[in-house]
Amino acid sequence: MANATPGKRRDFADDAPATADSVTWRSLEVLGAFDAEHPQLSLSEISRRAGLPLATTHRLAAELQRWGALDKEQNKFVIGQKLWQIGRLAPVQQDIAELAAPYMQDVLFVTQNVVNLFILDGESVLLLERISGTRAGSPFRRVGSHMGLHASAAGKVMLAHLGMDLLPRETELEAFTKFTLTGRKALEAEIKQVRQQGFATTSQESGLDNFGLAVPIQLVTGRVVAALGVVSQGQPPSVGSVVPVLRIAARGIARSLARREMI
Repeated sequence: MANATPGKRRDFADDAPATADSVTWRSLEVLGAFDAEHPQLSLSEISRRAGLPLATTHRLAAELQRWGALDKEQNKFVIGQKLWQIGRLAPVQQDIAELAAPYMQDVLFVTQNVVNLFILDGESVLLLERISGTRAGSPFRRVGSHMGLHASAAGKVMLAHLGMDLLPRETELEAFTKFTLTGRKALEAEIKQVRQQGFATTSQESGLDNFGLAVPIQLVTGRVVAALGVVSQGQPPSVGSVVPVLRIAARGIARSLARREMI
């Protein structure tokens, strides 16, 4: 049997014909090109990040899109709803969303604002569940989307309780609008205030005319496992009336999680 050439890196792309395993691996590489910082990618960007030829990437992306693992928004690929629904079967995510749902309904009923449930996902927060009614306005973002820690109320809650080290120090903070806080000193001062007051707000920092308010979901151990918040358009949610509602709901979710003993 012939020996491999010394020093030559063996790559799946060199295999011909492709085996079932190599096709699976390449498909996973395509999906792995997406992360919190790159939720939308063009075909060439996927090809470069996955380290695959453009033609191979085109074929795999088309197959993944037909299956539902990928979708297209504004000529860029995003993770598809079918794959997202599979990801939600992970026990912790499924239980938090399931247990939080009735409390989120209560918040919606009282505030008439879109209600969001976020968890930490790397260097961003992940929208795990969203509840909106007929009078709650635009849904703003779809379930499964990510938001920057520095530009979202839920993200600021995470920074306040889990530390500023969650933010990457080697890169600049992205400005989503002219109102986004990108200076670290100004952000640190606001996070200190969030820690003291127990809630966070945003004012058009992730999107123009969008306002947010969030509180931590904190276990009796002190561990923050998620953030519960509302978003509105046109004017900010009333801190005086909405924060108490969110806090009551957050405590209820935390008690339900403790009883389930899943976290």
